[in-house]
Amino acid sequence: MSIVMAVIYLLIRDFGASAQAGFGVGQGVMRIIMLPAMAVAFASAPIAGQNFGARKPERVRETFKWAVLISVVIMSMLTVLCQFESRTFMHIFTTEESVVMVGAQMLMITSWNFCANGIIFCCSSMFQALGNTWPTILSSAIRLTIFILPAWWLSTQPGFQLHHIWYVSLASMFIQAVISYLLLRREFHRKLGDSPAIAQTA
Repeated sequence: MSIVMAVIYLLIRDFGASAQAGFGVGQGVMRIIMLPAMAVAFASAPIAGQNFGARKPERVRETFKWAVLISVVIMSMLTVLCQFESRTFMHIFTTEESVVMVGAQMLMITSWNFCANGIIFCCSSMFQALGNTWPTILSSAIRLTIFILPAWWLSTQPGFQLHHIWYVSLASMFIQAVISYLLLRREFHRKLGDSPAIAQTA
């Protein structure tokens, strides 16, 4: 996350202080409103870990299923909220209209990846519970690559606008969610074995 933010600040430096401030405030708002879903996802790690240690694979899968379900429901509601109230959220922290405009646009676009974020958080928690966090690092590295390279290229093109970065970020987050899920299915197969429930819960 720190690397992505640093790259974005670098790419938007020519748009002025308002763009950088809008991005910074928007990121802060996004982290705050995602806290409920993050809490659900991160709380699933110790639950799944205890059941993994107790050799109850069906409960590990059940934990993942419910963590994803609850996270996606929460994130879906937050996405809808951001579509209509992004300016309200921004106005809590700033009254500078140029800053509000940048942050509100960013929230409206990137909020579409909230559900993907919820899935990524849940997958990361499961990797932690299973005692292997390398897949989390791998999916994050892939996301960095597929975000930074296109975003950097777009920044060199005529007509480059701020919203181009938000759309690239959106796409890269969905790809990371898919990769994280596929890696988790593989880890479930390795650590938990085959199960009829795998198709439903993994």
